[in-house]
Amino acid sequence: MRKGFFDLDGPFNRIGTFVFDMVFLNLLWFLFSIPLVTFGASTTALFYVVGKKVRKEDGYIFKDFWKSFKMNFKQATAIWLILILLISVLVFNMSNVALYGELGRYIFIVQAAVLLQLLIISLYIFLLLSRLYLTLSSAFKMAFVIGNKHFFTTILCIILFEILIIAIYIYPPVILFGVVIYAYFSYYLIGKILKRYLPKAEDGGQENEKQEQEMEE
Repeated sequence: MRKGFFDLDGPFNRIGTFVFDMVFLNLLWFLFSIPLVTFGASTTALFYVVGKKVRKEDGYIFKDFWKSFKMNFKQATAIWLILILLISVLVFNMSNVALYGELGRYIFIVQAAVLLQLLIISLYIFLLLSRLYLTLSSAFKMAFVIGNKHFFTTILCIILFEILIIAIYIYPPVILFGVVIYAYFSYYLIGKILKRYLPKAEDGGQENEKQEQEMEE
């Protein structure tokens, strides 16, 4: 028997449920990111839940988010603080290159190139952490390698990220629903690449199923 558009299992209800779940997930990310130091862990949890949605796996938004947040908290926070420290140092140095005279131009170029690499790593590293068992060093290495090896995908993700930032700047409430849209599309793009590196990742990493294992205990 053909299902109607407004039936409980119909398209309208499925779409409505998906939209509600995504808005709720975005709100969780926003609330858990407010302390700022937890940004890495909340972003990892965001990608973990989005990944399950992209792969059409069953789950519960808050329960999955909270499990991933707790499980990856230490590692994701360490990664986040390292990135912030390095980016801050580079930005500070680049804003003071005039102190180095003629040499400052070359210093600026080198540090701008390093900053670009850190930004590329930032686009990948929390998503990778949401799926893989990785040490701190292998997480940075894998994000660097994949980000540069699949540069076309990286460019698309950078464009999506810039659109998100511009949208938030023009209309700040976009942060309450736009982040999950970016996460969904970037995960869709990067997820296709990630399949090539599963189930074994570089440096002994393997598919991160520990969240599901913990939930079953």
